[in-house]
Amino acid sequence: MEDLFLPGIALTILIGIAYITGRLADGAHERALRRDEALLPHQYLDSGDAVPDDITLHDSKLVTGKVVIAEDRFRNLLARLRIFVGGRLAAHEATVTRAKREAILRLRTNAKGASHIIGLRFDSAELGRGMIEVIVSGTALYTDHRPTGGKPSALPDDGVNISHRNLLAEFASGSIAFLLICWGIYTASGLAVEWAANSISVQEEVAIWSELEPGLIAEHREDYERSLPERYLLDLVNSIPKEAIGPAKDYDFDVLIIPDDSPNAAALPGGLMLVHTGMLELVDTENELLSILGHEIGHYNGRDHLEGIGREVVGVALSAMMFQTDAVLTTWAASWPKLLADRDYSRSQELDADDWSLRILMAKYGHVAEASTTFAKLGQLQGDRSLLDYLSTHPHPRDRVERLEDMAREQGLPIGEPVDLQIAFENFLVRTGEIPASALEDRHQFNLTNTGH
Repeated sequence: MEDLFLPGIALTILIGIAYITGRLADGAHERALRRDEALLPHQYLDSGDAVPDDITLHDSKLVTGKVVIAEDRFRNLLARLRIFVGGRLAAHEATVTRAKREAILRLRTNAKGASHIIGLRFDSAELGRGMIEVIVSGTALYTDHRPTGGKPSALPDDGVNISHRNLLAEFASGSIAFLLICWGIYTASGLAVEWAANSISVQEEVAIWSELEPGLIAEHREDYERSLPERYLLDLVNSIPKEAIGPAKDYDFDVLIIPDDSPNAAALPGGLMLVHTGMLELVDTENELLSILGHEIGHYNGRDHLEGIGREVVGVALSAMMFQTDAVLTTWAASWPKLLADRDYSRSQELDADDWSLRILMAKYGHVAEASTTFAKLGQLQGDRSLLDYLSTHPHPRDRVERLEDMAREQGLPIGEPVDLQIAFENFLVRTGEIPASALEDRHQFNLTNTGH
């Protein structure tokens, strides 16, 4: 969540600065235009090419006016939003209108003494990064009518070139439409990914993933290639009754221990489960450890590992297609619909995996002791609930503790004596012939985090 909130706070501040500085610049430019326009005498301006009949023409010449005006970043953001959702680019029009007024001002300055300027033509081009070039040309007529007065001469307010819409209202409407469209795209793509993940067999999954990660998936390691803790974890997984595993029984599981202090575990395609050393240091009983491994097996049953990868691929592809690499603000904004679309979906996946963990514990031990203990420890590490927990794709650990305990009570599941993890590991070493029983006289010589091959 910090990956979204910290950049989000910084971007919000930048948007606010862009809005304030942009409005100050707009106001200063508008005042300068009005002042300069007021200094010019009346001149007859016409886009037609016909010379008026009521004048005596003495001379004529081609005159031009050119201006390059920079669009502030707030208007640029509004334009990007509006281009995506569709509709009128009101914020962009206002910048073009001021550029036209500035260009006409310079053209009239170049046509001093002319009473008429006819054949007005505008050409504009975007130079990039919010810069707009506007060129106006026309024919200045020097006649027997001398220009008089000094009233402003601006473009007509015809409802097309000039917009009076509040920029904040434009930003709000554009953002809402943008977020809704992104949410719809991500939700629809998520349903498609879910269908595709459930349509792939375990054999097809292994074949596809072995092409992408041949070093991990193509061939399972032999026992001698695994560390003793990895062999113990795999033995624990294989000791689960097959009928309790569910659809995941078709996987040929492997377990890889990752040297990482964060208490985490993950399910990769092909049946490879990753367990951090930080998780091994957190748990104290074999029951706790199996509840974690059972949770990951639950993800295999729901094909959550495939759906998660598919959603990430879709998200990256859509962001690259719609926002490109330089649209930092819109790319960040687009991550919010994805987060909200995935939030409930991911939470339901986590809770379903917790259900499988409870079933697996019951099948292995005949009771569900320690089913929620690891989540209780994680809850202490994470602290109290906050707004970030509401937006998180994982329920707060304390909520999961309460839910698991409620399920155990409602189903009448017994709570027995847990198996000490140290003793369980040492018994495994003796049973597999790795150490003689006499070696256990020096207790705690072997444990999951300091025993190598």
